[in-house]
Amino acid sequence: MYEMCYNLSDNFNLNLASVMSFILCYNIFKEATNLNFASVISGQLANLFQRRGEVNPNELIKALEREVAKQKTKDRLVPNSYTIYLCEEDCYRLSAARLIKALHEAVERKVIRENCFMDGELSVKIKKMSDGDNAIVIESAYVDEVNQEVDTINLENDVLSQTLIQNSGGKDTDDTIIADKTKIIKTMRISPTRKIEYNLAVISDFKTAEVICGEKQIYLGRKETNDFVLDDDGASRIHAYISYERHRHILHDAGSLNGTLVNKKPISSCELKDGDKILIGNTTLTYKVL
Repeated sequence: MYEMCYNLSDNFNLNLASVMSFILCYNIFKEATNLNFASVISGQLANLFQRRGEVNPNELIKALEREVAKQKTKDRLVPNSYTIYLCEEDCYRLSAARLIKALHEAVERKVIRENCFMDGELSVKIKKMSDGDNAIVIESAYVDEVNQEVDTINLENDVLSQTLIQNSGGKDTDDTIIADKTKIIKTMRISPTRKIEYNLAVISDFKTAEVICGEKQIYLGRKETNDFVLDDDGASRIHAYISYERHRHILHDAGSLNGTLVNKKPISSCELKDGDKILIGNTTLTYKVL
């Protein structure tokens, strides 16, 4: 070490004592902090790539399902409004209507799997995070009335500005189409709302028939106009029906002659749980969440 200090002092015309003091302080600092520059650089690069990693749809669904389970109360109630905050890039990329539908279905199915209930209409929104972080942040709340106008992505975001050429009042000589953002927003808002059908569960005999359960009422029995037709002499013409109440499928016996059993117990009505066995006449049906 002394020889190295002497060479530095001689070559750069530096004070020998100053050089020795600097190198001594550096060695003490390095040993005290156990500094490994290669590890530090590798760690910083890893963090950089991790922060810039894109959020995929499956991550959103899993995060939303965890939020539902976390918010479940002792009375088996969960919130009906969920707002997902993403960074600007992920927000624009993941705000497609198809994904919003999948997020709705994920919440509805999780409610059934957790054997809980939800009051009011379900709302799932994706919004841009203000601080630009790449994390997934979800806020949940109990809402009496859901604002359908913003129940997907805010239409008045920068995506519209980037994809439409604003009318600046200038004269264009080419064939570029000039779009008025204000008029397009107004048109979007007055468009009629289309009811989305959700596929949440299936009733099946694992042999010949099955029916998908969503939000509409489903009838089971021997009558040919039923949603699930049973070729079973032990079943009544309209034996039972399934309603959708508080975001759960409720099985009702329709005053049948031989009754309806769920997991070998006679019922007049009961909320169905994932894997329940329904006995109608001599036919066993299984209720399975998708």
